Amino acid sequence: MADIIVSNVSKSFGDREVLHSVSFSVRSGDFLSITGESGSGKSTLLSVMGGVLRPDAGTVTIGKEEITSLPEKKLALLRRTSIGFVYQFFNLVPTMTVRDNILLPLRLAGEKIKDHQEKLEELAEYTRLTKVLSSYPETLSGGEQQRAAILRALIHNPEVIFLDEPTGNLDSENAKGVMELLTKLNGELGVTVVQVTHSETGASYGNSRISVKDGRIETCF
Repeated sequence: MADIIVSNVSKSFGDREVLHSVSFSVRSGDFLSITGESGSGKSTLLSVMGGVLRPDAGTVTIGKEEITSLPEKKLALLRRTSIGFVYQFFNLVPTMTVRDNILLPLRLAGEKIKDHQEKLEELAEYTRLTKVLSSYPETLSGGEQQRAAILRALIHNPEVIFLDEPTGNLDSENAKGVMELLTKLNGELGVTVVQVTHSETGASYGNSRISVKDGRIETCF
């Protein structure tokens, strides 16, 4: 497992500096909630931590790998093997079954699907998706679609999973189910969880928390 160290990270878009020399660390096995108002820079911070965006200055280290200086091909490989990313709007391919959506990262990585079938079945049972693996996303509830997106992020055994507003598109009942699943993944499987959320209820599931305001860390506990 791997600690995450964010050191003096800054990021601008045009003339607007979104992150201002941000520094903090996440211990391996933690469940971190990042909160802040809309436009505070929290989603940009998450994208930089997950290697989706490169910072203008500063570094992000996951385990022994300083990801901000990696060549694009090596960074893409890291995202396919050690990092899982889940977005608010699920991003499931509507013309593919749930099973094929989950296996898509493995296909893109050129891996043999048959080598992962047993793991898929185990994770589907774990996330209560076994009965819908042959269904298409449009037939699933919002909670089921988000669980499918989380399962897709887990299929390659990542050390850390990053989530951008994982309950932002869900009703309260489905939101609770997703947060309980993330707590279970964190506690039972030891996956490090880092979520951005505007929900105080969702944030309370984490065991650590930082608040971002105007691109800076306002509080950390």
